[in-house]
Amino acid sequence: MNHRGNQQITEYYRILLIQIRDSIISEKDESILYSNTEEMIEYYASNNCLNPIEFDPIQQPTMEHKRELRHVPAEQRDSVHRYQGDINFEYESIIVTVPIVPNEHLNKIFTLEAATYSTGGPPNVQLAHNALVLKVDIKGYGFAYNDDQVSADVKRDLHILKQWITWKNNDINVGNNLIKQTARQIIEERKVKLQADRTRIESLTKNINIPLKQKISEAATRIKLNAKPLVKKIKPTPQLPEDYVLDRAKVLDIITLIDNQGRQFEKTPKTYRDILEEGLRDIILVSLNSLFEGKATGETFSAKGKTDIYLNIDKGNVLISECKLWSGQALYLKTIDQLLGYLTWRHNYGIMITFVKLKNFTNVLAEVPQIIVRHSSYRSGYQLIGANHFLSNHALPQDEAKNVEIHHLFYNLYSE
Repeated sequence: MNHRGNQQITEYYRILLIQIRDSIISEKDESILYSNTEEMIEYYASNNCLNPIEFDPIQQPTMEHKRELRHVPAEQRDSVHRYQGDINFEYESIIVTVPIVPNEHLNKIFTLEAATYSTGGPPNVQLAHNALVLKVDIKGYGFAYNDDQVSADVKRDLHILKQWITWKNNDINVGNNLIKQTARQIIEERKVKLQADRTRIESLTKNINIPLKQKISEAATRIKLNAKPLVKKIKPTPQLPEDYVLDRAKVLDIITLIDNQGRQFEKTPKTYRDILEEGLRDIILVSLNSLFEGKATGETFSAKGKTDIYLNIDKGNVLISECKLWSGQALYLKTIDQLLGYLTWRHNYGIMITFVKLKNFTNVLAEVPQIIVRHSSYRSGYQLIGANHFLSNHALPQDEAKNVEIHHLFYNLYSE
């Protein structure tokens, strides 16, 4: 199948480790400092490690006898018959199919060589769907083996195949362990360095007394550039269609985008003084559609009514938001009811965006926690995420066993 001179598994992993090191060093500082080390190690391992070849523990190898015509060139025929030219001759073979666990890296593994090898070369094996196929010729032009010889040849080739896989798997396992160990070392060293850098810069900033230049928000670039999909697949139950859930990290990125727009409102409140909630909602929709290519819609039907912002993700309508002008505790309680009415058991998140055009915005924010925990659907998890951002967990009125995470965002649009 392959031969000496191909890239070795050890060399493949050596190059891979260089690429992983460069990737970790190129990661944004925040990703390194605030990500769980074990999760990062698992990420780099799962995206780079080869899976060892495993024999199927349930299905057993099978054997069959096949006949086929093969082309025999004149130069390969007996000397007394070469003048007669090429000939098609019937060959007989024993085909042994060895089931294996499905392996997405199988083709790559077959192009790589183990450090340990046999001078006799690799086995005559072919790839099939979730199986390795050995082909042992037992009769052909110029030969015909007896049963003892056939049995010996089949057993020999099976032994060579298993030994060949063992050698490859040994190198793969060593390489996988090396990736995890090296990734851990680089990540931990990187965290120490970045933390030391931050401490030094903070000290310099105080001494020099010049503020640091603020970085542009990275939420938009993460959504635009991050290859990680907005929608994660959940492994389907047999015979059932796939279901989808929105990645929580992306929900937080979307909230950051909404929050950036809300802060723009706050900078020039007079501009939006006469704009009603529908108009404010439409401005937010424009921002979302710049990233989601028209998939954020307003006044879209969901469950019991029309929701203000409906972020339509492929194969799953999964993020719903409600916009309102602040008009006291009673209306806010009704707005929570309204949002929960739009959610179904397939939704895990909801967003409430409230614009306050009245005086004393700080007093309004002070009322919010009491309103949230007093609502009949509130279950747990109240958190103050930011000065104007609250989080709480609620039960759906139509399915009390279903927990949904609600984010509450408030923006001060008061102007004289």
